[in-house]
Amino acid sequence: MDLFTAITLAVFLPFIMAAILPAAERVLKNRVGWYAAAVALICLLLVAQALPAVVNGETVTGSFPWIPSLQVELSFYGDGLSVMFGLIVSGIGILIMSYSNEYMSKREDLSRYYRYLLMFMGSMLGMVFSSNAIQLFVFWELTSITSFMLIGYWRNRPMSVYGATKSLLVTAGGGIFMLAGFLLLGIITGTFDIVTILQNGSMIALIKGHELFLPALVLIIIGAAAKSAQGPFYIWLPNAMEAPTPVSAFLHSATMVKAGIYLVARIHPIFSGTEAWFVLVGGLGIITMLAAGFLAFRQTDIKGILAYSTISQLAYMMAMYGYTSYQYPGIGVTAATFHLLNHATFKACLFLVAGIVAHETATRDITKMGGLRKELPATFIIGAIAALSMAGVPPLNGFLSKEMFYESSLEMGHILGGPFEYLIPAAAVLGGAFTFAYSIRFIDGIFLGKRRSEHLPKHMHEPTPVMLFPPALLAALVILIGIFPSAAVHYIIEPAASGILLEDVQLHVSLWHGFTAALLMTIITFIAGAALYARYGAIAAWQDRVSARYPAWSFNSLYDRIVNGASGKSTAFAKVMQPGPLSPYLIAMLLIFLLLSAVPVIMIAGTLIPTELNLEVPMYEAVLLGLIILASLGTAVLRKYLHAIIAVSAVGYLVSLVFIYLQAPDLAITQLLVETLATIIFLLVIIKVPQTFREKITRSVLARDLLISSAVSITVLILLLNASQGIVSPFESLSYYFIENSVPLAGGHNMVNVILVDFRGYDTLGEIVVLCLAGLGVYNLLKSRSDSK
Repeated sequence: MDLFTAITLAVFLPFIMAAILPAAERVLKNRVGWYAAAVALICLLLVAQALPAVVNGETVTGSFPWIPSLQVELSFYGDGLSVMFGLIVSGIGILIMSYSNEYMSKREDLSRYYRYLLMFMGSMLGMVFSSNAIQLFVFWELTSITSFMLIGYWRNRPMSVYGATKSLLVTAGGGIFMLAGFLLLGIITGTFDIVTILQNGSMIALIKGHELFLPALVLIIIGAAAKSAQGPFYIWLPNAMEAPTPVSAFLHSATMVKAGIYLVARIHPIFSGTEAWFVLVGGLGIITMLAAGFLAFRQTDIKGILAYSTISQLAYMMAMYGYTSYQYPGIGVTAATFHLLNHATFKACLFLVAGIVAHETATRDITKMGGLRKELPATFIIGAIAALSMAGVPPLNGFLSKEMFYESSLEMGHILGGPFEYLIPAAAVLGGAFTFAYSIRFIDGIFLGKRRSEHLPKHMHEPTPVMLFPPALLAALVILIGIFPSAAVHYIIEPAASGILLEDVQLHVSLWHGFTAALLMTIITFIAGAALYARYGAIAAWQDRVSARYPAWSFNSLYDRIVNGASGKSTAFAKVMQPGPLSPYLIAMLLIFLLLSAVPVIMIAGTLIPTELNLEVPMYEAVLLGLIILASLGTAVLRKYLHAIIAVSAVGYLVSLVFIYLQAPDLAITQLLVETLATIIFLLVIIKVPQTFREKITRSVLARDLLISSAVSITVLILLLNASQGIVSPFESLSYYFIENSVPLAGGHNMVNVILVDFRGYDTLGEIVVLCLAGLGVYNLLKSRSDSK
């Protein structure tokens, strides 16, 4: 199998297997999670086939035509960066789906759970291997949609629904800004193919000198920041912790939240080396790193602590990718890329440990825990290894990337000079001290000391190997990468960094580099972190007091005001624009029609009625028109619903006879089918309501309706009479165009179908979307009614 086929199959296989998962569940029952894990394993093997090629500096490319007229292709690109992400997504996916076999209750809707996980995994793989910017956006939004479904998996819990809605609004909304940035890139370069831009130095120079450079950069960074919970967009991630813990481990530590980091790394060669890049990316990362690390102190939910630590650790990477100068555009790239891999191992491990703890204690409140090392010794060791790696303690992998972070901070500060020579390293150390403090809090609060609550179960035990093995394997990787980093560096980090910097990268990473400035910063970090931990409770209490005193001074409060305000304002607007009865809508539409049609006719026309009219009407047409007029009058004067419906149906059937006479059999059969269906639906509804019209029509209302209907009828008559003569210039029938072009342009002989599907494709798509939305609305109404009974 060639490498392009392997990557393409890895992207689409999860979607295909998700579609047939319900059938697999009928066979495997509660063990269907192993089916999903097997799919993830196959994806890992498919992606791994490209590893030797990218290690040797090669890339995998290929494409299929998709929308050629818009220069959009279904294209995939595999380099060191995308292959690294592909390995993380599929590798962590295996562990998460295996772990879920024991974590998820057998009473849960397991088919829906694993379908969502597989679709999310496929969306992430499609995003990281996309070469075309528009294609990347499609997969980007698919990750938002599938994560929305996973976060809101427990649909009967209000907080789950709230967290899912917030994540969708923030991340998908950010994706719209990103798309706008991609469109600006397309305007500048004339292409949406990212690889074409990356491999063309003159095109990159054109972008950096273009007046749209800054708007494009800002828009794309907004999308990346929203996805990776950076800056004010961090608010969605803590609420997303309402998802099942394996979902949190998969989405919010190893994969989805790194999508924004991936995007920053992918566009790094295009925008880096500029002041705007350093200020936006580096500045955003430093500020978020400090703010999230500080806010982690007041969290008592163990997943909440991990959520804020994730935001802070992502900010580490954002800051490192933002370190840049004109002479040295990739100062922090290798450090950020190494930390990206390390974070995926220790943070996924910590989430899985949190799942075990919550599973055994039936709580996530760290203030009710303590002393669990005695009853959960293996879990304690695994959790301690992962937490200490996050704290940057040697000889674990987090120590190595933190050292590289400190080195790049020193280099960036030295290049900027002035106060930044001290401020940037100081900010890095402070962020590391915060990390050390909340990492120790995780270990001490859960496992050390004595029990803090009598509400915990009296007897707890280690979970089964199915739940224990995935975090144990990740903890082993944490140790192995820390002690023996050369393999991971050579086979994963160097190719990934080379893919970002577009040049060969050689790294030497080891535990001991001698007494360096970075080592001194590490020692200061541990001392400052220990001092902060000594004041941990006081800092948390101070944050609580400030939050209680100024509740409106938070981005969460701002979000709630915007969303709730939008709901209230839309309700008020709807009361004005949609009062309920049908008649105001009809009157408004008819008056607008008169304004847009009758007024121009009166102003332009010398005479409203053409002088030369052919009044010869064949007997067949005359009879049909007479019957249509009689049936139409019947709908207006008949006083019973059933009689009026029959009259309306008669009008429709008579119109189909007109189509037959005019040699339009397709329209005739369509009219007959629609009219029959509408009549049946009307009759099904009419049996539930009184059979006579109860409302009384006053003379004033009747006069108004007659006046409007007469004006509309006369206007339509005048327009039809002048359609081919008089005030409207004669024009050739459009049918000739469709007759001549249906086969060569659309490959279809049925002209009506071709018009609907090809020439009016967007219109038809819009109609389908409207019908789907209406169907979903009807389904939800029926579902809510059945649930309330």
